[in-house]
Amino acid sequence: MVLSASRPPTRDPLVELERRVATDGSRAFITWYDLDRGFRTELSGRTFANWVDKSANLLVSMDVAEFPRVANTVLASHPGHWVGLVWTMAVWQLGGHVLAVGRQELDSTDQLDAAVVGPQDAHPVPGLETIACSLHPLGAGFEDHPSGVTDNVEVLSQPDVHWRVPASRPVCFETESVYGWTDLARVEPSSERLLVIPGDDPWQTVCRTLVAPLLGGGSTVIVVGGEPRQIASVADQERARLDRPKSANE
Repeated sequence: MVLSASRPPTRDPLVELERRVATDGSRAFITWYDLDRGFRTELSGRTFANWVDKSANLLVSMDVAEFPRVANTVLASHPGHWVGLVWTMAVWQLGGHVLAVGRQELDSTDQLDAAVVGPQDAHPVPGLETIACSLHPLGAGFEDHPSGVTDNVEVLSQPDVHWRVPASRPVCFETESVYGWTDLARVEPSSERLLVIPGDDPWQTVCRTLVAPLLGGGSTVIVVGGEPRQIASVADQERARLDRPKSANE
């Protein structure tokens, strides 16, 4: 668990994103690499926040508004992808919580409001508003629009209006375990530029790549694929320190 036991639960990553946009919005916040395919995407704090606002507004336009419960399967199928992180923050901004689960695990849609799925699962989840993401490095849509779903590229046509629904429910994230807003505030902050290789635990990945740099004013280089030599080269180019997750005994 990436938590600071001594740190009081007072800081809010959504407030910290607003502060970053206001004071340091042009600095790189998330830089995402897919070394196997040669992709690199860099998002400043301002650009990331704009994607979050537009994604939240897309949900509202679909009548999925306050306190939604959204299955974000991208967190499971493509750990650390910037689109999955955007959608996580968008749901939190609406006061809701994220269910990080694989598409094949969505057997029951009870109490779910929407699903965000990746390109390999670009078909409707029965009974749910379904947003399909091509995961193009620059956010482009599908070349052939999948039927029965909303292409994530529709986010770009949404207004840039920033607003937030204060959370009134205790849960903000759910995998096999449940985490709440106080857990978010207790994540150990990072003021560094860290290179993170996403792991299998969606909560840990979200904490390391998204929440920690928001709370501490740092930034993240997220790397998927590649060999150790390539990863070391990226760390050198990006002037980032490799963040190795702590073991359970540390």
